[in-house]
Amino acid sequence: MKRFNRALAQFMTIKAIRLNEVINVAEQLYFTDDDRDEILSWDRTRARQTWRRLKNNVFRRKASGINPALCTFCVYHNFRHFKRSACKGCDYGKRHGLCGSKSKPNDYATIMKSFGYAGENPLRFFTDSYYRRLISIIEKDLHIYWWMLW
Repeated sequence: MKRFNRALAQFMTIKAIRLNEVINVAEQLYFTDDDRDEILSWDRTRARQTWRRLKNNVFRRKASGINPALCTFCVYHNFRHFKRSACKGCDYGKRHGLCGSKSKPNDYATIMKSFGYAGENPLRFFTDSYYRRLISIIEKDLHIYWWMLW
């Protein structure tokens, strides 16, 4: 059973639904069936490690908003802000466009512009407390316990 893969996919799915509710962007702009399929195909150990790091970013680093520390794919590929080599192997980036690209259109920029057009701030809707609740709900739903993470 790939419980952590499902947790990561559910995390992204719920964020896509929330984006649709908040700024009325299509869920597929953020997360598609191909994205879900990719996550479900990941090695279980790497998925568990990714979930643990994502959770750490929320609970210890208090990450919020929409950023690489909260992107399943960025965490999986070990993205570092000034070292974009992780982006080259990212199929999410191939499907949605590379997030930081200024020369090519990408879905991240479209989403951030939509927040601006709506006069909203992503930090208001994607707080660290929102992510803590979301992670707790997912872990309860999928029966993920703390000892499974270490």
